[in-house]
Amino acid sequence: MNAKLLKQLAEYAKTAYGYDGEITADTTFDELGKGSMKMIALTSTIENELDAEVTIHEVMKMKKFGELVDRVEEEIEE
Repeated sequence: MNAKLLKQLAEYAKTAYGYDGEITADTTFDELGKGSMKMIALTSTIENELDAEVTIHEVMKMKKFGELVDRVEEEIEE
């Protein structure tokens, strides 16, 4: 897992979710606080900043933040 990408996505998530704690690969989306508007904000930021498209439906199926990092990493590498 790309540590730099994890850190970058964690910053996006903190902004989107209004989350103050540390976000690691093992942080769950339940811990962040599920909310479709927050997820939309996060996926929009990822698309705008990294040009990586991850759908809201994909994110809703994910349990841990590390899954999102891996998915974005796949998108960037394509």
